[in-house]
Amino acid sequence: MKIFHREIQLREVFFKFIDSYSEPLVLFDPERIDIIYLNQSARDFLGEHSDLSEFFEEQEYRNFIKLIHDCHRIEEQRVISYRKHDGSKGVLLFSLYPVMWEDQRVVFFKFNDITAKIKKKEAKKRRNAQLILKDKLKSIDLVTSSISHEINNICNFMVNNLRITLHTWHDVFKLIKEYESENGEFLLGGISSKEVDKIVPRLMLSIMEGITRISDTIDDFRKYIKEGLKSEYSIIDVNEVIKRVVTILNHHIFMHTENFNLNLHEELPKIRGNTQKLEQVIINLLMNALQALPDRGRGIFLSTGIKGDKIYIEIRDEGIGISKDIIPYIFEPFFSTKYASGGSGLGLYLSKSIIEELGGEITIKSEESKGTQIIIYLPCYDRDGKF
Repeated sequence: MKIFHREIQLREVFFKFIDSYSEPLVLFDPERIDIIYLNQSARDFLGEHSDLSEFFEEQEYRNFIKLIHDCHRIEEQRVISYRKHDGSKGVLLFSLYPVMWEDQRVVFFKFNDITAKIKKKEAKKRRNAQLILKDKLKSIDLVTSSISHEINNICNFMVNNLRITLHTWHDVFKLIKEYESENGEFLLGGISSKEVDKIVPRLMLSIMEGITRISDTIDDFRKYIKEGLKSEYSIIDVNEVIKRVVTILNHHIFMHTENFNLNLHEELPKIRGNTQKLEQVIINLLMNALQALPDRGRGIFLSTGIKGDKIYIEIRDEGIGISKDIIPYIFEPFFSTKYASGGSGLGLYLSKSIIEELGGEITIKSEESKGTQIIIYLPCYDRDGKF
């Protein structure tokens, strides 16, 4: 956008008023969308960005220009994101004021950078959310402890009874064989007497395995809750964290896909961090991947490995993918495509914050109708206590 030049003799008081105004002000010609004048604060803030199309994202810029063009009254305050000089994103709070000047309509654009305020509010919200979560986890821990105790008692009772039943079966089987030798082959519950010695013990053992799995699932859930009550860092086996997450989400995995692939590097180095926070990230990303699948035939691929001095966790899905227009915003707070189904827009934002807190980074690649790949890189833990 070129700065619009006109041979206009502005009154000295008008110059002084605009330039002495503490907040940045930009004066626009709303018909031609040309900048007529910038005060000193605006020049200091914008620097070389006299072309505002380079200052804002493309869609944000189009919306902004439309507001300028259609401004015939005092606008309500609005926010817009912009590109900082270092490439990061900031947020402006702005107002538009239309005025008549020399028989033409002009628009004042007044703005303030509220990036720091937003970050401060977000940090406070996160702290409050963590305190609330911790309080809830304490209550849940009391309930799950009681439930776990009762379920484990029942599981132990069932396993002990099955062991006795299995021992009894050996004696019963001798009687079956004696009867079979005298009367020939017969059926027991639809099972041939010749096959019953193979099938019945297998059925009993599968029941025992199912009971053990129930007990292990409850224990994993309790560990997840207890880790959430801790804030200190520890040495983490990432593969064990992932196995626990898969156990916790086993039902969801079964409901969304019949093609779940787990490939964990056997000699993966450990990392230093907070177990519960890492579990929270993997649960969130894995649930997003599962919910992106259009049918149970599409797959999820979860793997770990080593790249340089970092370990990585890769979650790849064959889901609906993400639009190119949306990808730049998915890690921003309160951005969500799932508000209608209860999404908060904080899941990916918090996940990225947690990974960065652990000294790592998170990357995403996606293609519509083909799927999404998210990779987490985390620094390995050195035996000397350093990253």
